[in-house]
Amino acid sequence: MEMTAGNNKWWFEISHHLGAVYPFYDVTAPEEFSLDIEFIIHQRRKRGKPIELDPVGLACKTCLPYLLGDRTLVKDVCRAPWMAHYVGRGKWEKAELPPHGHKKPDRGEFLCLIKQALIEEANSYLKGAKSVGILLSGGMDSRVVAGVVRELQISAGLPEQVVAITWGQPDSRDVFYASQIASRFNWEMHNFYLDETYLLDNIEIAGRMGAEVSPLHLHAIPRVAELAGIDVMIAGSYGDSVGRAEFSGRHLTSLKPILPRDLDKFGLLRSSFLREVLPELKKDAFSSPHISKETSYVRRREIEQESHYMRSMLQSCMLIIARRRPFYQMFTAPMVFGLMWSLDPRMRNNEWYWHLLKMLPGNLLDIPWARTGKLYLQRGGAHDDRSSIHHSYGIWLRNQLKDLVVERVKSKTIRELGIFNDHGLDNALKAWLKARTKTTNSLDEVLSWLSSLHVFIERNGIGLKCKHEQCIVDRLAAIKGRTYAESYILARNWMRQ
Repeated sequence: MEMTAGNNKWWFEISHHLGAVYPFYDVTAPEEFSLDIEFIIHQRRKRGKPIELDPVGLACKTCLPYLLGDRTLVKDVCRAPWMAHYVGRGKWEKAELPPHGHKKPDRGEFLCLIKQALIEEANSYLKGAKSVGILLSGGMDSRVVAGVVRELQISAGLPEQVVAITWGQPDSRDVFYASQIASRFNWEMHNFYLDETYLLDNIEIAGRMGAEVSPLHLHAIPRVAELAGIDVMIAGSYGDSVGRAEFSGRHLTSLKPILPRDLDKFGLLRSSFLREVLPELKKDAFSSPHISKETSYVRRREIEQESHYMRSMLQSCMLIIARRRPFYQMFTAPMVFGLMWSLDPRMRNNEWYWHLLKMLPGNLLDIPWARTGKLYLQRGGAHDDRSSIHHSYGIWLRNQLKDLVVERVKSKTIRELGIFNDHGLDNALKAWLKARTKTTNSLDEVLSWLSSLHVFIERNGIGLKCKHEQCIVDRLAAIKGRTYAESYILARNWMRQ
């Protein structure tokens, strides 16, 4: 499915939004975009161009859950740059980012501004669509989106049909509370019940997508993409990062640089290979046209998280939906995130959701928060008796799918790339099988990704030219990695017991 400048205006219209969609393109044919990396690979072959794995991308994805910058796992195939407009002939022009500030405005006035900005954002995305799908959970960000869409229905009569979509086990908080929200607005509700077959399918799908994300993060997204009769899909996945300034549970003011000092904790890469690619990894992480020496610490950390983590971890998954229909992320239009960025960072906290939901229809604050099982911001008291976990990926991966993962990690396809520390991979597999948690861990992440990488390599007949011999340093790194892996797994088993 190709995506060119002439026939996909919706993508170009949101290229300056935090939640943009980032298609692939070949640097030797930059006028041709696609949301399907295998289409770009096919086109490169037709032009007689080489198809090779990108060693820097492989190292990055082994050490981090996401790729950095515009990089993919294929040499000379890139993602569209973050926050940039395409101006033709392979040239990109960076968008101007709104400033970060230290405002402490009147709460009532600011709430009116942010509510109106959200309504205008939603209206611009829906553009009179008759049927809209909302990715809905029991959290607060998608709940705000639901309230905004409902307000549009009441005030403007559109969209005529709203379909709420969620995934997980029916007794989990996310699914149960999402169903309550949908019922309150008389919206149709679709829940995709997750099981090991979804995870097995997602290993293959992640491979077809370029092995850029672990299959653990795809959930029911491929099935959601196949829903018929929906004109536009909308989500609120950026609510936490924009509203609360929260990234993976950590507030913006306490974030560390995007690239950790100890990259290869499990000793999975050959030391000579990691040394070779490290300069390019650092360049990917810290070289941005939106960051200068004068950029403040907080602004630098926020740009890093949005341009790397949110873009590559989240939006790479959502690409599956965007290939079928227009897909938009709320909270990401400049008029919305610009307002939040203008605030003193310490003011970006949980309270904004509470005040916003008081102003939106549905009395949605009456429905408990999935994170705690209590009413939002309630202190003390008992939480509900529903599960906070909506899947058992860890159990399914290490039991029903164990043989597949072990076989692929031990395969020639992976080992003969010449970059992985064989001793480190073997030790990681041994430690991984000692895990007992339902939830996933870092070893689940990387080993399931290697299973998808296997798919990508086999489907596309793609290889790697650089080879690195193993040495005594790699044996020592594997021993260190085994100690870390076993301690890490034991600690998680104990904490989750």
